[in-house]
Amino acid sequence: MIQENKLPITSFTQGDAKAFETLFRLYYTRLTLFSNRFVNDLTVAEEITADVFTHLWERGHEVAFCASVSSYLFKMVQNRSLNYLKRQKIENLYVNYLEKNNLFDELRNTLENGLEEKELALQIEAAIATLPEKCREIFVLSRFSDMKYREIAVQLNISPKTVERQMSIALEKLRQVLKHVTYMFF
Repeated sequence: MIQENKLPITSFTQGDAKAFETLFRLYYTRLTLFSNRFVNDLTVAEEITADVFTHLWERGHEVAFCASVSSYLFKMVQNRSLNYLKRQKIENLYVNYLEKNNLFDELRNTLENGLEEKELALQIEAAIATLPEKCREIFVLSRFSDMKYREIAVQLNISPKTVERQMSIALEKLRQVLKHVTYMFF
């Protein structure tokens, strides 16, 4: 086993993958078990330890090991484990508050409605995609760019009557495709 004072720290801080791998192999298991003492969940402990090593890999060149490498790593894992516990405590307090005040069902309904709105938006988007190209272009300019029929006619070099006719076609086709939707988009 490699002793800490023989670790290639200078190489590691300069981005040497082998030095990082040596550090990882030497400390990963010990740090994971150490984190597990705090969080009491091995999967979370593994994630915390992995995050520490990811941070070291990405920012190793910025790290100044004032004390021993071991102390530095264990302190990082300890801090991240305690931060995890703080977040969990806040989340639990929030869930308890929602349950106590019967707001949990309201939150769930709000989220479900948000999903329904996203689904509706996808259906509308798909319906618009089925329109003929010129008809779709005119519809998009009218509804999403807030252009008047006259402005669209000038931009596309067509008559305002053509724009009006294409909009009628677009709206009728969209009504047919979206007839099962009770929400009035138009």
